[in-house]
Amino acid sequence: MDEAVSTTLEQLLNNTQLFLSYYNNKQKWTALYPMASKLAEQYRVLYAEQPFALQARLTLYNPSYSYATNLVVSQSVITAAFCKSQNYDSALSELYIAAALIEHLCVGAQLNKLCEQTPFQDSDKKIWKMRHQLAAKVMLSNGDSAKPVTQLLAKLSKYKQALVSAPKIMLYDGGITLIALANIISMNVTSNTANKNISLFKALTDLYIRTPNLFALQLIKSLIAHLGPLLPGSRVFYAEQTMIFLATDAQQKHILISTANPNKLAWFSVKATLNDNPKQWHCADKTINFKVFNSEHVKSKSAVDVDEAQSLLELISNIKLQHEYSYKGLSQLMAVHPQVVANLCEAVKPYNKEHQAAKDLKHSLSMVGYYNAPAIIQRVVFEQLVNVTPHPLQAYVTNRLNCLVKIMALLVSKNKHDQFEHITLPLYAYAHFLLTQCSTQLSRKTLIDDTPNKTLSAPISSFFGVDAINNEQLTQQLTHLLSDNPWTTALLEAEQTPKKHLTDSHKLWITLKIVAQSVFKPELALTAWQLQTLNEQLKILKWQNLTDFNQKLESLALFNSI
Repeated sequence: MDEAVSTTLEQLLNNTQLFLSYYNNKQKWTALYPMASKLAEQYRVLYAEQPFALQARLTLYNPSYSYATNLVVSQSVITAAFCKSQNYDSALSELYIAAALIEHLCVGAQLNKLCEQTPFQDSDKKIWKMRHQLAAKVMLSNGDSAKPVTQLLAKLSKYKQALVSAPKIMLYDGGITLIALANIISMNVTSNTANKNISLFKALTDLYIRTPNLFALQLIKSLIAHLGPLLPGSRVFYAEQTMIFLATDAQQKHILISTANPNKLAWFSVKATLNDNPKQWHCADKTINFKVFNSEHVKSKSAVDVDEAQSLLELISNIKLQHEYSYKGLSQLMAVHPQVVANLCEAVKPYNKEHQAAKDLKHSLSMVGYYNAPAIIQRVVFEQLVNVTPHPLQAYVTNRLNCLVKIMALLVSKNKHDQFEHITLPLYAYAHFLLTQCSTQLSRKTLIDDTPNKTLSAPISSFFGVDAINNEQLTQQLTHLLSDNPWTTALLEAEQTPKKHLTDSHKLWITLKIVAQSVFKPELALTAWQLQTLNEQLKILKWQNLTDFNQKLESLALFNSI
């Protein structure tokens, strides 16, 4: 960063306090959502570049700011740390951090009363109960762009209660779960007048014991692994005196400072086993709060992450369906992808009577043949690509994708001319596009209206809760990855071609969506046009009738994966 870390950090905290104060001025309301989005970006970027400086906000309570500001800062940092531990993309991380900033926007005065243990008046109780609705109303004064964050706030109270309740309550939205966890933790760790706050690790331990939610448990474990055993800003006992831990460097030496001399900090680099006290404490010293993090000794020296997704995308682009490969050619392409080879050995099981896995790449290729191999390899790579793209709904997206693939496999099972993998590859590319380019829009909803579009069929994205996509961007990404697959063009055209101009290739994709609608949204009756198209296509695909197809569809037991 161009300016000193201390300057950036102090500006961020000052702007957080300013953001919270704008609620009291109605004329500023339209500026609040853009300001929250910008602050969320700054938290994310600073956390990525200087994690120790922000992690120290969880141990250093700054009395220059109100309790409400310290709490919101703590919650924003915890949210950023959760997102970093999961490797969520920028858009998703900033959405969740924005929610952490906005959640307490309307109750700053009430938070400060909680800190001082001042009893709530009836008006305070009403505002506290309605805080998320009030925050949503303020955000929406800026227009529909704030809708994603207001949808997170809508269920936040219920999720917080469910995470600490004894009976197991199913929670379906991982993003709201993450925000709720950050809220519960920050409320427990932020210092207060009664001194009842606990350390971050104690808060995480208590939550881990109490919550029955599996996704929450996984988040907590990942966060602990991400933070490590010592928290920046915490106090440790070393060389018979209390010092402040700042960071652990690349050589695994702990960077400590001693405040024994009030006129000058003493710096230490030690390799020792330390026990810290990570409970948040009041620190009014600007040098400890900010300036110590300018030092080269406390800057993050984490190794550069290998971009596995980009490597897999390049492999997909390099394997062409219409190219004749030799074993040597394929082995050279896949030499740096041992996991792809291992997955391929498993994927070829259906191609032998014994359903045995292949021993190695050569054995896999001999099972499926070199003509079929490129499409099968691409499918395996796409499956791995979807699996390594982090998202709170990643498991759901994978399940929904697998269901669509199974439906398509059944539809074309009597087709002996087209290779099944060729047809389904665009589905994997589409799911990857949604995970990477529509990460903040994904949901468990099936967004098909009761009143269907008279011109176009509902897009595949609607089965993943995404109601609007950039068709130009979708076309560009899918054709780049699957440039020589004609089924990709058919899928893209089926999304944008009027119903009266659809060809049979288009209608295969339409049929997939009609069947998927009957599975995922059975309460919505099919239209006359959908029934006509379905029956027409089943006949072309050599099915006796709809009853025959439905019997086979039921045997897939897709409800187990929804």
